[in-house]
Amino acid sequence: MRTRTISDLQISQEATVQKVIAKEPVKSRLFAMGIVKGAKIRVLEHTLAKQTWDILSNNTKIALRQEEARQVIVQ
Repeated sequence: MRTRTISDLQISQEATVQKVIAKEPVKSRLFAMGIVKGAKIRVLEHTLAKQTWDILSNNTKIALRQEEARQVIVQ
């Protein structure tokens, strides 16, 4: 089975965070925003022009850059 990241999800798709593979300081920043193992997330919007993913995690809207979205493994 292929590993999926936030960047693989479509708009309105939900997933559970399995692992954050980012290095510091990005990893700490993601953890501070609530993107931790077991967190439920939902993709609100994806913009190709800006290469960003807007997600909802614990009722908090978070904007992630493409490189950040690719470092969060989901299921």
